[in-house]
Amino acid sequence: MLSLSQSPLSLFERLDQQLQHAERAPVAEIRESDERYELAVELPGIPKDAIDIKASENAVMVSAERSESPGGHERVLSEFRYGPWRRAFYFGKRIDPNKLEAELQDGVLQITAPKVDSVRAVTIKVSN
Repeated sequence: MLSLSQSPLSLFERLDQQLQHAERAPVAEIRESDERYELAVELPGIPKDAIDIKASENAVMVSAERSESPGGHERVLSEFRYGPWRRAFYFGKRIDPNKLEAELQDGVLQITAPKVDSVRAVTIKVSN
């Protein structure tokens, strides 16, 4: 609701900021089989050392940061998304974080999460 003290322009500015933050998170896809979930996250231009993966029995949290490349030139146009982001992916069934596998290839992070009955939280390293 718009109050008399708020400018319509400030509401659009806040909406624009929220949309820009949402656009910073990568797109993803989750596939499910009887034995596992397969999560794919697009991360073009982000090295594996900049990716952090945490997992619990029902979720995987992926976070990273894209740093601006140093340069002596002024940007005329930039549609790249810089800065930190994180995204949580929740699963309908329990997974085993001890057996998660993560691989980064061609700008796509592939995470395989086997399903199980009971487990505890861990941190996973990205390979390749």
